[in-house]
Amino acid sequence: MSPKVKKWLHIVSFILVTIGALNLGIYGIVPPNANGVGYDLIQQILGFNADVLNAFYILIGVAGVYLLVTHVKDCRACEPKGVKNA
Repeated sequence: MSPKVKKWLHIVSFILVTIGALNLGIYGIVPPNANGVGYDLIQQILGFNADVLNAFYILIGVAGVYLLVTHVKDCRACEPKGVKNA
């Protein structure tokens, strides 16, 4: 895989995982309504279409797995001292 594609995948994955983390944080902080449903930021942004929401949640999950697998290789803060990423 080319470095440009890897960089692009890393950036998109990071953004998706950050959105997912913010959504879960808000969902956990805001108390649920009378129906037992908490505030869902992604649902507010994308609407209530179940297929679109499920696709977005799957993308967030895939991005999380991708970052988990590639994080140490891609992250400058995690690379061992004296080693430079190519």
